[in-house]
Amino acid sequence: MSILTRIGLGIAAVLALVAGAISCGSSTNNDQGVSFLALGFFEDGDGEAGDAGTVVFISETFAGTNGGPFPLFIPVDKDPEEPGLQGGFIGLQNNLTDQFVRTIRMDCSYDIPGSDPALRIPDDSWAFTTIVEAAADPENPSQAFTQVEIVSPDILSFLNVNQNLTPEPPFRMLATCWVVGVSSAGDTFTTNPVLYQVQFTDEPTCRQAGFCVGEPFNQGAGAGGTFTVFEDTTETAG
Repeated sequence: MSILTRIGLGIAAVLALVAGAISCGSSTNNDQGVSFLALGFFEDGDGEAGDAGTVVFISETFAGTNGGPFPLFIPVDKDPEEPGLQGGFIGLQNNLTDQFVRTIRMDCSYDIPGSDPALRIPDDSWAFTTIVEAAADPENPSQAFTQVEIVSPDILSFLNVNQNLTPEPPFRMLATCWVVGVSSAGDTFTTNPVLYQVQFTDEPTCRQAGFCVGEPFNQGAGAGGTFTVFEDTTETAG
C-alpha cells in the first residue's frame, strides 16, 4: 500500500468520525447561562421571593402517603397553616429567541464545611421535564419555575448514618445544583450552578414558633419513599 493511499484512508476515517459526531447531536457552550440560565431557588412558582435555604432536624421524618414514616426530603413543610412543601422552586430562563428548551434533570453535589475528609457525599439527580418556551422578545425572556427535590431521602439517610464524620450539630451543608436541558434544535445546555444552604440541627425544634415535628429514623441507607407531587409553573415574563 502506497503512502498516498494510506493518507487517503486516514483522511476518510477522520471525516467519517466527524460526520458521526455531528449526526449524534452536540453539546453547546452555555458559559454563565448566556443561553439557558438558572435564576436560583424561590419560595413559590411566581418567582417573586428567593429561597436561599432551610433548617432541618437531621433525624426528622414525615408521614408518607401510605401512613408510614419516610425520611424527610427538601424542600420541606415550613408552615403549619399552609400544608404542603414550600420553597425549592428553581427558576429557569431561556434566552434563545427561536428555540424552546426541554429540561431533562437537575444534578446536585454537596459539601459540608468542617466535615471529616473521609465523608464523601454522593452526587444526586432529580429527573423532571419542563418546557421553557423561546423568548419571543429579547427584552422579555421566557421563564419557568418548577419545584424540585434538592436533597433526597437517600442523601439525608446517608448523613444520618455517617454522623460520626460530620461536625457536631448545628452544621451546614451547601448544595450546588445545575439543570440540563435540550433545545428544540437538539443542542444540550447545562445551566450555571445555583446554591442552596441547609442548616442541620440535632433537636426537633421549630422552624417556626410552635411547629415541631421529628421522629428519629436511624434505619441505615435510605431506599427512597413516596414523594409528594410537586407543582410545576411555567410562565413567560412580560
